[in-house]
Amino acid sequence: MSNRFHRKRRRLVAGGLTLLLLLSPSVQAYAAESAAERRLRILEETLRQTQEEVKALHRQLDEQKTANQETEKKVTEAGISARTASADATKATSLPDWLARTTVFGDVRYRHEGFYHQPHVKGQVATARNRERVRARLGVRVAFSDEISATIRGASGNPNDPISTNETLTNNFTRKNFNLDWGFLTFTPGQSFGIRPGAFAITGGKFPLPMFRTDELLFDEDVAPEGLSETFQLLGAPIGALDQVKLHAFQWTFDEVANKQDGWTLGGQVNPSMHFGNLQLEAGLAQYWWLNPDLIAQSLSRNTTAFTATGAPVANSNFNSTLVNTNLLVTKNIRPPRLPNGTQPAAFNAVTGYQSGFNQSNFTLAASIPNFVAARPLRFWADYVYNWDAATDDAHGWTSGLRLGQTKTKGDWSVFGFYEHLGQEAAISAFTFSDFGTAGTNVEGPGVGIEYQLLNPLTISAKGYFTNFITRPADNTNPTLTRFQLDALVKF
Repeated sequence: MSNRFHRKRRRLVAGGLTLLLLLSPSVQAYAAESAAERRLRILEETLRQTQEEVKALHRQLDEQKTANQETEKKVTEAGISARTASADATKATSLPDWLARTTVFGDVRYRHEGFYHQPHVKGQVATARNRERVRARLGVRVAFSDEISATIRGASGNPNDPISTNETLTNNFTRKNFNLDWGFLTFTPGQSFGIRPGAFAITGGKFPLPMFRTDELLFDEDVAPEGLSETFQLLGAPIGALDQVKLHAFQWTFDEVANKQDGWTLGGQVNPSMHFGNLQLEAGLAQYWWLNPDLIAQSLSRNTTAFTATGAPVANSNFNSTLVNTNLLVTKNIRPPRLPNGTQPAAFNAVTGYQSGFNQSNFTLAASIPNFVAARPLRFWADYVYNWDAATDDAHGWTSGLRLGQTKTKGDWSVFGFYEHLGQEAAISAFTFSDFGTAGTNVEGPGVGIEYQLLNPLTISAKGYFTNFITRPADNTNPTLTRFQLDALVKF
């Protein structure tokens, strides 16, 4: 056992010596490294690791930047495509520029109308008359800028009738007329010319009546004069109770003749508006001078004083059988020259003109209270005309009336009543109120009506006019003519 113990101890000693010999260089090196050197070595190792980490981060940033650039490129390309598609879609669906400045307007009206107790020549049988009528009007206005616009409107009606755009429903379902009713340019110079906007406007063509009116004593609302008209707004801002003063000037041509004086209507109107508390007032003082009105009278006659080389009378190319005439006329019995074959044509009466000239002064007044009863306005109007060149004392006309309410939105209503007296020579009968009596002059009587806004924009109304001759024509009866109208009107 002792021998075995000694042998084991010798083996352990020998192994320990061997291990010591193997480790002795490291131990010697470690023992030889100072503390400063050890710290420097650790710092160098830390710096090396940090540099490797920074390089790794740079690689990651470069990779991320490349990925972001690719993403941005794809997003940009997608955005450009989207904007292009949107622009193309907008271009395809947007309205043309001129159409965005265009306004369409018009109205359609259906009317039942009855005439009862009609005046007639003694001995003739006169019965009631009932008829159905339609009116259709469609207009387009293009405002190229604040300073220039163009307007066109077409309307139904007989093209030879200046005071009505109605079509009577008759003649076996035949088609009805649709004519050029308005066609005009309006020039309102403003900032482009250093002028106060709205200071004045010039209208040329065929246009609606431009002056202030309250009724149809002188001109039916469907009359569309032709030529030129100017409107001046004299005030840039209200002065006390005076809100505005307008000046309207007229140069209307009603007949052009190649070899003699043309027909013109010349004149103007001063048109002030003002207020006193709730009371609103507007007035008009106008003068109308008709140059060569006999041309209108001559249009009433088929015959003329002109003849062909063979002596035959030439038909009047301006003849218009639809013109209403109740004015006094001048006629001339014409005996044509004998024809070359010796035949004597029959004599005839030709209309050569009116007995009266027409130089009219017209005063118009309207007074309104906006909220008179239950927030409904009350309006009073009066209109007076005097013809200084009348051939008789029947030279004046007047009308006055009241209206309560107005029709603008669903449920609105209005009622009105008026009385009119229009002397035979006070106005040119071809242009006066077409619905009063049978149109024309030498008529007087009341009118009443009621209107109701059934729907937006449908208005229904009932009107009645009760008229008599002022001076009864020879051999004519003079009952009170009752003219009754039921209307359904849609405006847009």
